[in-house]
Amino acid sequence: MAVYTRVTMANIAETGLYNYLVESKTPGLKENVKLITLKKGAQLYGTSEPFTDIFEIVSGAVKLGGISVKGKDYIYELVTPGEFFGNLALLSNDTFCEFCKTLTATQFRSYKVDFFKHLMTHDPKVAEWCFAKIVYRWNKTESMLANIRSYEPRERILLLYADLHKKITTAGNREVFLNKLITYNDIADLTATTRQLAADTIK
Repeated sequence: MAVYTRVTMANIAETGLYNYLVESKTPGLKENVKLITLKKGAQLYGTSEPFTDIFEIVSGAVKLGGISVKGKDYIYELVTPGEFFGNLALLSNDTFCEFCKTLTATQFRSYKVDFFKHLMTHDPKVAEWCFAKIVYRWNKTESMLANIRSYEPRERILLLYADLHKKITTAGNREVFLNKLITYNDIADLTATTRQLAADTIK
């Protein structure tokens, strides 16, 4: 006899948001959610786009960043499968200015912002999932800042490189280590050091 398991709040994180929405027969999925696949090094959106959809990574990974006052790119976060990002446009006088580039072949689900906000405010299970993801990203940022204040430059580089020594699956169904996908410049940005020191430290 077949066993039918309904998706619950407890396992949205395991089955994925989209599967939960399908199982819940959420109206508007076809109109408001689409699947996007980009090759390595592609730009999903740039700093000149003040409004974006909300993106959930299905496979692969991306880097988020901006442009300095001197006109140079920098990054401040890596985002991996199961996380979501984009501009929720919740702040008044919104100053969203971010780019997103793929680190490898990456597949996303793109949710229209109004639809995503509706889910957050009308479905407690989705809201709890979203809050958990937001707090997880806050914690990543806080941990990165704490490391910058707590460790010497070379230690910061080695800690980051070790932390990113974890496998992810690309959109081409290939397993790769996350720390092999980033550049020395990326490492320098994430550790407040320099490209040269990153290159000298990681040999």
